[in-house]
Amino acid sequence: MDDYDDSSRAVSLRVVIISFILAMLLDFMPFPFDAFFWLPELTALVLVYWAIHRPKWVGLSAAFAVGLLADVGTASSLGLHALSYTVMVFFILRHHRQITLGHMIQILVVLAALMCNQAVLVVVRLFLNHQIITWQSFISPLVATLLWPIVSQLMLTATNFRRAYR
Repeated sequence: MDDYDDSSRAVSLRVVIISFILAMLLDFMPFPFDAFFWLPELTALVLVYWAIHRPKWVGLSAAFAVGLLADVGTASSLGLHALSYTVMVFFILRHHRQITLGHMIQILVVLAALMCNQAVLVVVRLFLNHQIITWQSFISPLVATLLWPIVSQLMLTATNFRRAYR
């Protein structure tokens, strides 16, 4: 059994909810505008993690709900993040079997999912606000993909923490 076989692991729903709350709190913190393009979207990373490891719990409806909360928290157009997160999770659920095959495939799919998320955000902002986004907006998914192994290991540790101290 490897790290991606979750069939015997009992993960509390509380752990999933707490991880989303912490990720959203970190995403909603104000940072200088210069650092804005480099900051990874942690809510999207946590959403990707749970969509890969718990697809029955975190599916399209959870992605939509988390996206609406992200829209409210960032004061963006209502439905913007909801749409992008739903498309991203659909992409992950569609290719779920291929994702669980290995680390390199998983990292490439995470990069593709985060780029898809960012592309949806860019296109919708272009149509809604006539806002032209530069290439710098695609740096964030690259940074998030580089952080994926660390975030994945932290989440795996958090899910196994309770079971280790029983």
